[in-house]
Amino acid sequence: MSSIALRSIGFAATIAAALLSTSTLSVFAQSSDHEWQKSYSLNGGSTSFTVETGDSGLEIRSCGDCKEIKVHVESTRNLNEYTIEEHQEGDHVTFRLKEKPHNFRIQWNEGRRTKVNVEIPGKIDLDATVADGNLSAQDLTGKVQVHAGDGAVSLDNIKGEVHLNASDGAISVHNVVGTLDARGSDGSMKIDGQFTAVQLETSDGNLDFTLAPGSQLTGASRIKASDGRITIRLPQTLSADMDVTTGDGHLLCTLPLTMDHYNSGDSGRHHLHGHMNAGGVPFDIHASDGNVSITTI
Repeated sequence: MSSIALRSIGFAATIAAALLSTSTLSVFAQSSDHEWQKSYSLNGGSTSFTVETGDSGLEIRSCGDCKEIKVHVESTRNLNEYTIEEHQEGDHVTFRLKEKPHNFRIQWNEGRRTKVNVEIPGKIDLDATVADGNLSAQDLTGKVQVHAGDGAVSLDNIKGEVHLNASDGAISVHNVVGTLDARGSDGSMKIDGQFTAVQLETSDGNLDFTLAPGSQLTGASRIKASDGRITIRLPQTLSADMDVTTGDGHLLCTLPLTMDHYNSGDSGRHHLHGHMNAGGVPFDIHASDGNVSITTI
């Protein structure tokens, strides 16, 4: 065999080895055309998980003190219609499920659905994105970031720092302890928890917000709604400087406030500023179109 042929074989082997060692698109643990699953072992250090799905639902739940991440994909569609990318680097795992592009397709069968189920350790930093489908996550501690396109979002029993951005779908946030920054553009919001700081904004949909008993805000907080009814419940022991403004709608406020300013116009505009208990960090509530109710628990 010539030296040129030997060099070519050696070069090809080197390239193949490099591709095997650096590829982020792993071999599927696919048991059928409609199911895929894989487990990722962790060292137990600082763990983080990034997940992104296209046309599918996403359910994330805690496995407690476990040291692994499990991803299970089930679909009534053939999984060859999707691209699955997954990668692990230390205790950080990335998983992406994306629908392959189609030149033209009309989908009449509503029974065609895909679901991604994930089990992760309870203490973790999570970054989850869903383009089209419902998302739920529960029983987690850490920094949780959620980006949702078209579908409902449900977060339950989260401790830490929560960031949520949803464009179309109902939002439910229950029993969160920590800080919350949530924005929704089309859909109702129902939120309760023991927060130290809150930033909420909704442009089209009702907002139901409850600050759990025992909560004390340590950071400036704000609630803003442009079209929809606002219902807010606050603990009687809360200390805050309240500033409430409404544009077009009735205002019911039964908070025990020491008033600095109150103004009510014939057009439905209301503005009040006062101190709840001893006062504290600023808490601003602004509604441009819709009735507002603010009461104590």
